[in-house]
Amino acid sequence: LARVEVDGPTIRYLPYRTELNDWNGHYYMSLLGFVFSQPVIAGIPSPFYRRFPEVNLRFYIRHRTNAGWQNAVVFIKEIAPSPLIGLAARWLYHEHFISLPMKHHFHTDDSQQCTAYYWKIKKEWNHLKLVTAPIPAEPAPGSLEAFARDHYHACTRSSAQRTHAFRIEHPPWQIYPGRSCNLLLDAAAVYGQAFSDYFRQPSCSYFSMDGSGTDISYPSLL
Repeated sequence: LARVEVDGPTIRYLPYRTELNDWNGHYYMSLLGFVFSQPVIAGIPSPFYRRFPEVNLRFYIRHRTNAGWQNAVVFIKEIAPSPLIGLAARWLYHEHFISLPMKHHFHTDDSQQCTAYYWKIKKEWNHLKLVTAPIPAEPAPGSLEAFARDHYHACTRSSAQRTHAFRIEHPPWQIYPGRSCNLLLDAAAVYGQAFSDYFRQPSCSYFSMDGSGTDISYPSLL
């Protein structure tokens, strides 16, 4: 996780009828790597790529509902290993995808858990590597880790006055506390020059989550 300014480059991705969601008066974006396994999207099992890695950059927002404020995320850009995955995501969810060669490594033992994601751009391998404790725990209430985890909806800016929203439903995931993190990223090539400065600052927090089955709803207009 890294801090962003309220008037920074994320503002052009901010969907209609939403606002940035803060934690203790600060705004954040996060780079997240994960592995899709037997994905089911809008109730339909994926007919291709039954297991694949993905890396996405997101920030945190909220919007008002009849029941009060609802937390959500906005995906700035997602990296996937196949154009077909990106095509489906753009068609169904209006998300921003790029297709790059990718690979994923994972190892765990009694002392630590090691996870690494790789993507190749401009003939160079970028990576996100994380070492964590081997045993997960529930994040402290009100912590930055709990804030980042507890966003179960997503919104996409379809146009200046049009927002699509969908649910990302799963049990609350537990946190593997981070021990070290190493990021090698050509931020300008992947996300544009405006985001480069954010990746030069130290991370505010890094950790992994245990994951589980996830149900992604079909999008609807907000």
